[in-house]
Order: sequence, then structure tokens, then C-alpha cells
Amino acid sequence: MTQTQKQNVPKLRFPGFEGAWKLAKIAEVAKVTTGSRDTKDRDDSGEFPFFVRSDNVERIKSWALDCEAVITSGDGVGVGKNFHYIEGKFDFHQRVYAIYSFAEELDGFFFYQFFKEGFNRRVMRLSAKNSVDSVRMAMITDMPINLTTLPEQRKIAHFLGTVDEKIAHLSRKKALLEGYKKGCMQQLFSQKIRFKDDDGNDFPDWEEKPFGEIATRSKDKFDPRKDDAAPQLIELENIESTTGKIIGVSSLEGQKSLKSCFRQGDVLFSKLRPYLRKYALPEFDGVCTSEIWVLRSQNLASDFLFYLVQSEYFMQLAYLSAGSKMPRAEWSVIADSDFGVPHPAEQRKIADFLSVLDRKIDLIALELTHARSFKAGLLQQMFV
Repeated sequence: MTQTQKQNVPKLRFPGFEGAWKLAKIAEVAKVTTGSRDTKDRDDSGEFPFFVRSDNVERIKSWALDCEAVITSGDGVGVGKNFHYIEGKFDFHQRVYAIYSFAEELDGFFFYQFFKEGFNRRVMRLSAKNSVDSVRMAMITDMPINLTTLPEQRKIAHFLGTVDEKIAHLSRKKALLEGYKKGCMQQLFSQKIRFKDDDGNDFPDWEEKPFGEIATRSKDKFDPRKDDAAPQLIELENIESTTGKIIGVSSLEGQKSLKSCFRQGDVLFSKLRPYLRKYALPEFDGVCTSEIWVLRSQNLASDFLFYLVQSEYFMQLAYLSAGSKMPRAEWSVIADSDFGVPHPAEQRKIADFLSVLDRKIDLIALELTHARSFKAGLLQQMFV
């Protein structure tokens, strides 16, 4: 086997397959075209799938192609990011590409796995920017693809499809549990659902108090030019978006401006809406940027405060009242607004219940991360 042939052999193969893969261009093994429809053509009562420039699949009454195809966005936020596999009748947007009419030597589902793994990298490589506004036809038709025999293609495609099903199952499971948690929070903080005390009796009614009376915004500062200690710096990107857990820290090296200090039990809240990373119960002392409020309370359990700032009412006050294209939470609005404060024992029960749900979500999220990492590793080794 020549050096070139060795380079066209994957690192990981199923038993019984050998030999170098053959290099081709997509234009040599498939047809590529765009649709003719516009978004306004969608019809919820339509019989056929209608592919637009997003992950969402709409419905339509017409169909343009009846075949096996791979679909991807031609412009918009979905460029290089959303992909669909279809067998049957469908229609598609005028700025959506359909790759179809696969050659006898190419399995359609194998192509789908290959294309969605590699096309975004190709698009970004061909662009001088960090984002791409649109896809030119040649970006697809000239894209190289390495082909092995049909039996090996089908084996790879089936295996990766099984992994995809696992990932999809975990994603649905996580979304359902997150939806359940959101519903529970709405019921709990609106007091439509109440806990009983340990003897089965009702807790006292909640007291309405301004948020500024039940929680404070810490003004403790850290100056690396004066203080000898080197606590860990929490930046916005170090707070995970769904669970609020701190996932990393940054070095204080080179940080000259004053930073807000926090200690164990404080709740961190990002006051900028573009960042979905809003909450954290830190497990250590540290400092954070000025874009994060450090909230603490002597009247509330810290983990109850953690969930209170995730409540729908708090979020509406924090962001909807701020307006503008980049809403920024205003402390005066929140501090002067009344919030229901339950008995300390009921706070504990609410926080414990929601913590259990968070732990379940965390476990599923971890499984999902492992499954995605596993597939990413497979893709690197199973394709040439």
C-alpha cells in the first residue's frame, strides 16, 4: 500500500473491512439544488415536511422532491449547523440546499453522517469571518468525500445512527425534566402548591417584603494591587448556562480593576440578558466581574435565594423592565419589588425539592456530554 493509500485508511474500522478509501467530490456522487418556496408558504395543516433555515421542520401542502435527501441551510443562523435527513416527499425554502440522487456507490445515511460532521468546519475554513452569512453552491459541490464500500458505509451509518438515537433520547429526557422543573417552580413560587410541615400541618402564610429587605447586593471589593490573597476569578463564561454551576475559573493575572468578592453561600447573578449564565451557588470564596451581582441574605436560606432568582417573576423584573436591545437588570427595580417569603422550614423544603430535580438534570446532562464526546471521537476515527 502506498503512502497516499495509507492516508486514506481510517484509524477505526469494523472487522472484515480493509483497503484504502476512494476520494471524490460531492458533485461526482450526488446532485445539489435549492428550493423555490418562501417561509410564508408554510401551512400547519400541510401533509408534507417543509424545510426552512432552522432546526424546526414546518409543514406544507406541496412537495418538490420525493427521494432520499440531506438538507442544510443556505443562509441565516443555521449555516453549517442544522442538517436533516429525509426519505419521501418534501418541500424546501429557496435558501435551503437539498443534496439528493446519490450515486450507487454512496449510501445516503452514511453521507448524512459525514456531511453534518464536516461541513461546518469547511464553511468556516472558507470564510474569513467568525461567522458565515451564506453558503455558495460550490462550498457543497466541491467538498471532498472519501468513500469505502457500501457494506462498510452502511455499517458505519447504522452504528452512528444508534448513537444519535441515544443522544436524542437523553436530550428529550433532559428537556422534559427541565420543563417539569420550570412548571414546579411556577406552582411553588405562585403558592399554588404548598408543602406541609413535618407534622402534616400547614405552614404560615408567606410574608410580602421588598427584595431589598430580604437580600442585599454585596459591595465587597478585591484589589489585586493591594491584597495578598489570590482568590479565584469567576467570569461570565465560567458559569454553566442551565444549572448555574461554576465550571471553571480564570487567572487573576493581569487583572487591574477592582472585582467583587464573594464567599460560600452567596448567589451570583449576571445582570446582562445576552448571557444565559445567571446563577451560581459557589462552593468556594473568590471574585467576579462587575457584570455579576453578588447576592446574600440573612433572612433567606442561600439555596432558596438561588431558586428565587430563577423564578419567573424575578426574571421578568430583571430583564423585561430594562428594555433596550441589550437589557441590563436594574437593582432599584428589583429591590423595591415585593416577593413572598415563606417560613424558613418551608424554604428548606422548596430548596431541597428543586435541588433533587437539579441533580437529576445534572446527571442526564453528564450522560449527554459523554455520549456527544463518544460520538465525536468515533467520527474522527471512523471517517477519513
